[in-house]
Amino acid sequence: MSVRAISWAYGQSLGSASQKAVLLHLAYLAREEDNCAWPHVTRIQAETELSERTVRKALKALQDKGLIALGDQNLAAGHGNGDIVPANRRPKVWILRLDHSGKADRS
Repeated sequence: MSVRAISWAYGQSLGSASQKAVLLHLAYLAREEDNCAWPHVTRIQAETELSERTVRKALKALQDKGLIALGDQNLAAGHGNGDIVPANRRPKVWILRLDHSGKADRS
């Protein structure tokens, strides 16, 4: 968990409760050392109580705003028990771009 990422996420003014919920969830799961998180959409869905479509739309919007970006997909390769997850079964790895503010993207 990255306290810095959570604080940054709370400070974003997104104009969308679903985008805020998804961003906060990613921040909660982000690793301190690289601000990366790789939850499956179904996990985000279950823990935010949003629909799958809403989660996917929120991820796309956050990416379009420059707040998150795709990260190194190899991070999601391991289960932690030595097993390797096949590439087609891995969740996307997201980097939280703490140097970026959603406020600046508003027109």
